[in-house]
Amino acid sequence: MRLQLARALGIAAAALALATTAQAQGRGHGRGHDEGHGHASGDVMPQHIPPGLAKKPGQMPPGQYKKLYPNDGANMLDEVLRRHGYVVNRIVPVGTSRYVYYRAPNGTTWRRAIVTPGTTRLGFSNVPSSLLQEVLNLLY
Repeated sequence: MRLQLARALGIAAAALALATTAQAQGRGHGRGHDEGHGHASGDVMPQHIPPGLAKKPGQMPPGQYKKLYPNDGANMLDEVLRRHGYVVNRIVPVGTSRYVYYRAPNGTTWRRAIVTPGTTRLGFSNVPSSLLQEVLNLLY
């Protein structure tokens, strides 16, 4: 009688463990549909790319791919300023904008350029026009 009871409890515990595993896999917690494709259980699988985006640059919607952020503009401004002999002291995030502190090659006064996000393009203020044109040509 005890042997039968122990067997029944063992079978019930195994069934419960299998049911819990199957339920977790159904909610995306297990390996699910990737099973049997040769991936180790610790591997991170890449995200699924919709067919319409597979051939797009960066596999992103066109508007997202072309969207530039103030960090991009500040970094490009830093590169152009340095290329022309300007001294860049630092880039400081201020809200959604970036302040770029720089000094002309033969100047002693520090200046502050401001890079702000825009609806279609980044905004730049307090940047020499010849350098600004170069930055914009590189960005867009």
